[in-house]
Amino acid sequence: MTPGAPAIDEALPALRALLAAGGLDYRLVGGIAVVHHGYLRATRDLVVLVPAGADEVLAPLCAAHGFLRESRTRLRHVASGTSIDLLIAGDAMPRAGRPPYPRPDELDASASAEARDVVGLVGLITLKLRAGRLQDLADVAALLKPLDDGSYLALEAEVESSLRGELASLREEALQERAWEEGAR
Repeated sequence: MTPGAPAIDEALPALRALLAAGGLDYRLVGGIAVVHHGYLRATRDLVVLVPAGADEVLAPLCAAHGFLRESRTRLRHVASGTSIDLLIAGDAMPRAGRPPYPRPDELDASASAEARDVVGLVGLITLKLRAGRLQDLADVAALLKPLDDGSYLALEAEVESSLRGELASLREEALQERAWEEGAR
């Protein structure tokens, strides 16, 4: 762990307990989901997709579970210092022209088999392509890099058709990087 980085592993069980106390359906997304799906990278926060109104449900529960509410969409786990970003269904994504965040239950079909509260690979890639931030696109490329052709084609078939062109472009770049990395060894 990087010195000074928040203890994500300490905050995650507390976050799960908070969300359970609120009776909320949710999916862990962001860096923790990227790591869950096999790309090891550093992350300084936890990002969770929650239903509309979750911020109001969680507000009175935060203190009892060790969280400070910093804003409508940001919590902080007091003991670890970890930031929690709430992506609230129906809220607009940060970049102009992007669709609103989906409901967690819209991602049920792609939930991870190993951890039902972590978004599945198809859902994660869809969210990251929709968001379109540079880190999101880098995450998608890194997640695509180890996939064989059959796995990639199965994934592509599940991604909504409007995102497939961008997905294919990132796949091509990921394959070029993989070839370069293998040649450099």
